[in-house]
Amino acid sequence: MLALLLCLLCAGSSFAAETFVNAQLHRDFNRELFTSTLEVWSGDRLGSSFFFADFDFAESGQTQSYFEASRHFALVRTKNAEYNVSLQYNDGVTAFDGSGGKAIPRTVLGGLAVTELKAGSAQIELQALLRQEFASDLGWQLTAVWFWPLKKSPLEFLGSVDWNSNEYHDQPVSLQAEPQFQYRYRSLAVGTEWEISRNFSGAYTEDDGFEYSKWYVHPTLYLRYDL
Repeated sequence: MLALLLCLLCAGSSFAAETFVNAQLHRDFNRELFTSTLEVWSGDRLGSSFFFADFDFAESGQTQSYFEASRHFALVRTKNAEYNVSLQYNDGVTAFDGSGGKAIPRTVLGGLAVTELKAGSAQIELQALLRQEFASDLGWQLTAVWFWPLKKSPLEFLGSVDWNSNEYHDQPVSLQAEPQFQYRYRSLAVGTEWEISRNFSGAYTEDDGFEYSKWYVHPTLYLRYDL
C-alpha cells in the first residue's frame, strides 16, 4: 500500500512543466538547534507535487528528521481557482524512537485542495483532508497555505497553518501555524519564522517541557536560497 501511495505522489513528474526548489537554514532559539529545510514544488499538466524535509541538528548531532510529500491531481480549473484531489504522506524519525514507540506517526492524508486563490497580490491554498495515522482511528485536517509578496517592496509574508485531530495516542485536536516574514534580494532571502502551536507535542523543549491546552511560540531566524 505504501509503495502504491508513493507512486501516486510521484505521478506526473515526467510531465513537469516548471519546478521551484529552495533551501533554508534556521536557528531555533528556544530549542537551541539548527534546522535545515529543503522544499520542492513542481507543476505539470496533471496538477502539482510538493515535498519538504526538515533536519534538526544540536551540539550532539542530528536529533530529528521529518518530511511531507503531497500530490495534487487537478479536477477543474476556473478563472479564479483550481480544484484538486490531494494525497499526502508524512513521516519522521526522532531520538526518542524505540524507547517508547514512534514519536512521529506515519500518516496518510487525502481529500480536496483548492489552489491559486487570490486576494490582491496574495496567493492562497485551502485543503480539507482525511487523516489516517498508522494504527489509529481515522481523523481529519484543515490546512491553509499562503504567499503574499508586498507590492513595490522586497518583503514577503508566507506560511501555513494546520488544524487537525490527533488519533495517535488519543491526543487532543491541535493547531500549528508557521508564518514567515522575509526580505528578498534576488535568489537570497533572510527572515524570521514563528512556530505558534497548541496541543502540538513537537513544541516540547528541555527547559519548558510540554503541556496540553497551552500555547507555545518558537521563533527562528533563517537564511533562504532559491535554486
